[in-house]
Amino acid sequence: MTSVLRINEELNGIELYFGSKPEEEVLTHLKSNGFRYSGFKKCWWNKRNEKSMQVANSLTKEEITYATNTKPKKKTKIEKLGLWDATQWDEFKVNKEQEVKEMAKEIRKHVRQRFPQCKFSVTTGGSYLHSTINIKIKSSPYEKGSAYLTAIYDYCNSLLNNYRHCSSPADPYTDYAGSYNFYGHVSLDWEYKETEQTEEIKEEMALFDSKMEEFQEAEKEKKEKEFQQYLKEQELKNAEYKRQQQEEKKQVENIYSSIVVKQLNEDQEYCVIDAQFANLNKNCTLDQYKDEVAKGDFRLKNVKITKEVHFNTEEALNNFSNMLLNDFDFLAETGGSFTEDNRINSMIDYYNMDDLEKNTVKWNLYGVGVYYGGKLQFIVDAQGYSYARYVGLVDNAKIEKSISHKQALKEGELDELKYQADMLEDISTSVIEKLNIFETWKKEDWNKYKSLFKEKLKIQSLKLKKEIIQQVYLEELKISLYRILHEVDSIQEQFKNVDLEKGEKYTLFYISDLGSLITERITYDSYRPTKYAQYDNAIKLTYKPENKRNLYYRHFYSDLLMFKGWHSLPDTVLNNVEVKPDGMKIIHSKYHSCDKRQFDEVLGYLNKKSFKPLINTYKPSL
Repeated sequence: MTSVLRINEELNGIELYFGSKPEEEVLTHLKSNGFRYSGFKKCWWNKRNEKSMQVANSLTKEEITYATNTKPKKKTKIEKLGLWDATQWDEFKVNKEQEVKEMAKEIRKHVRQRFPQCKFSVTTGGSYLHSTINIKIKSSPYEKGSAYLTAIYDYCNSLLNNYRHCSSPADPYTDYAGSYNFYGHVSLDWEYKETEQTEEIKEEMALFDSKMEEFQEAEKEKKEKEFQQYLKEQELKNAEYKRQQQEEKKQVENIYSSIVVKQLNEDQEYCVIDAQFANLNKNCTLDQYKDEVAKGDFRLKNVKITKEVHFNTEEALNNFSNMLLNDFDFLAETGGSFTEDNRINSMIDYYNMDDLEKNTVKWNLYGVGVYYGGKLQFIVDAQGYSYARYVGLVDNAKIEKSISHKQALKEGELDELKYQADMLEDISTSVIEKLNIFETWKKEDWNKYKSLFKEKLKIQSLKLKKEIIQQVYLEELKISLYRILHEVDSIQEQFKNVDLEKGEKYTLFYISDLGSLITERITYDSYRPTKYAQYDNAIKLTYKPENKRNLYYRHFYSDLLMFKGWHSLPDTVLNNVEVKPDGMKIIHSKYHSCDKRQFDEVLGYLNKKSFKPLINTYKPSL
């Protein structure tokens, strides 16, 4: 085992460095003689005295003796600093890894030597993980709030922070606070005393005042120089900005003088298929879009061209390609999104779709084609703004007259829905006329309108469904019909309008809190409209589950299917079933947790058996 002994003159200590971990006997010997381990320096250390030197010499076999036979060195007289110089902080290196009490001892010695005219109290406390060092100024010749005492206070604060070390920084995104080797602060003692000012103290205060004045004057001059330098820099920046503005103005004039704008009518419009739109958009230059697309970070979009901008010169095209975020009149009120989906005749139809239906809608864009030399260069989708908000590249795109779209509704089905939508418009008009509520049917007389409208639906044997409302032409009526349908969606209203018999058997289908579809066969007892947790529209259903003797209850407030009679679902309805040649059956679910398409499977299976739901808050129809 190799070991090295070093003398630390600055801290009056000795340090032992080992090539490998010492044996347990050596460690015990060191600890029993007051040696401690420093994780910072990776050494064992102790204050230098005769005993510690003997222990160190015995381990290192080096003849380094404690200097007791030689004449002790004369203590060098510490040069006394004036008050101004003493309060000027200059950071120095300290051992932040030593124990708190050792740091407090060094701090105490430092402040007492630096400010002998003051009385300090440097104390430690706290626990192992929350150690503290506090500095209190107990007395001095200076008045509370004076510049002299404030300067001493600031110096002590800097000194304390110089020893502080952050072992684990705080996380700004959580409430996790930082961890330090110690905590604490500087303060005036609550019994702070102002001692008598000697002539020497008064001279130091006067010198402090003069140096403070000089310092403030120097700071003032420094700030003035910095300010003048800032003004010069701003002047240069403003001149450069004006130059750029003039250059940009020339480029804009060049663009407007070198283009021919062609507004296309409906017969002239055409489509660009699979244009490449970078996911990182709103870029200033075309090259930035090209870089994003080259990285593969883009999406393909179909764009219907409604306007063309033809550039006559390459210079003008390059100017425009480098000023895409500038406003141009020929881009105003262009762009936007549209769909050929025959289920959507208004954005209201889209907003009233569920998430699964929305995912089936194919959206396309309107755009402006940018041409040079008769060739399409790129596409701009301004989304109604006056600048190139989104830009599509066309290197691998195709140009076609129209966009092909696979419709969710077939032609014959669509005609029938449009016919029923016309009937809804006629029924609504007749209700408003009969009640004479032309101005108030959407507000004060809404309930009257809704009640009579529902009655007429029953007379006409017409179901109010989302698919029919989508084909309604009048926007105002469309909104009102969706409102009626949403109010029918109320679970309380559906239970109110259905006749449930006590003792009758029913089957419930609902999604549990864990996301799986539950099939529960019950014997009905009663229900009660109620408020449950944060849900105002809920019911409390009391029933006897299958194979149970006692009554149970459950609150329902969301999607629920309820059928008359007891029903069960084969494994194949909600699962994929695979039978191996050896007879092993493997069953795995078709859907993830909470997927509402499970209700569609139930409705489809029982509909084939001619069973209609009594309660359907998933896809209600009136």
